[in-house]
Amino acid sequence: MRRIRILCLALLTSVATPLAAQSDDASQPIRIQANAATLDDNKNLAVYTGNVIITQGSMRLTGSRVTLTLDNNGEAQKLVSTGSPATFRQTPPDGKRVDARALTIEYHADTERVILIQDAFLEQAGNTFQGQRVNYDIQRQIVDAGRATSDDGDAAERIEIVIQPRKRTEPANNDDET
Repeated sequence: MRRIRILCLALLTSVATPLAAQSDDASQPIRIQANAATLDDNKNLAVYTGNVIITQGSMRLTGSRVTLTLDNNGEAQKLVSTGSPATFRQTPPDGKRVDARALTIEYHADTERVILIQDAFLEQAGNTFQGQRVNYDIQRQIVDAGRATSDDGDAAERIEIVIQPRKRTEPANNDDET
């Protein structure tokens, strides 16, 4: 029982820094809520099931099942959340919140990337990206969509992107004024 408590504490402290890209988020405590947890120290693996909610600062990851893989140093390497759908939310310092959902969400802590797989949808500042696969680079705030291909090499499905017009900060030129 003591070993399980130590492992839980180790998991929580090792996940604290890499889980969130924002410095404020990284300094916040991690909270994991689930109906059940299975921790395997030998495989550096933790599986949380049943309405899983993981929060740290502005970051929130949900799913019906979340698998956390640690590297050999005990650092969080990858989180895989599955659900109907699984969700990801984070507010970067610029305040343009990112909301995402997919049947599977992979969070790669070492590269700070989120990969949305199957029925993927990502929204930031009113701009939306949807398709079967959407990749999001958290640090650079770059979205890459539409990389899924079929067996013959053609795009498996088209993507849909909606980009909001930029707000103009200067008044429009009026040619009538002289």
